[in-house]
Amino acid sequence: MRRLTATLASLVLFASLSLAQRPEEGAPRFEAAEVVSAVEPGYPPNSIATGTVILQVSLDRWGEIEAVKVLKDIKSLTPEAVRAVRKWKFKPARLDGQPVKSTLTAAFTFRTIVTGAPF
Repeated sequence: MRRLTATLASLVLFASLSLAQRPEEGAPRFEAAEVVSAVEPGYPPNSIATGTVILQVSLDRWGEIEAVKVLKDIKSLTPEAVRAVRKWKFKPARLDGQPVKSTLTAAFTFRTIVTGAPF
C-alpha cells in the first residue's frame, strides 16, 4: 500500500529590513515575524509529484497575510501549499517595538512514501 505525505520542510523568515547582529547604540531594532500556528498541506490524491514548493508571504503590520506569491511552482502541489500557508497565524514583525509590514519565505517539501510494498 502506498502512503503519500506532505512535509513542511522549512520556514525561513526574511525581513525587508536587516540589521547587524549587534546593532549600534541608537540603531533601529528589528524583530522578525513569528509563526504562532502552522497547518501542514495535504497531498493531492491524484498527484505523483514530489519536490519543494516555495512561497513568499507578505504580512501586514498586524501579522495578517496580505499576499502569497509563488517563487517555485509544482503545478499539482502548489495549490495545497498556498491553501495551508493561508491558514497560518503570525505574530507581527516589529521595528523599535512598533508592528511593521514584513515578508517571509515558506518552503514545503512534498515526497511520496511507499509502505507495505513488496520487494
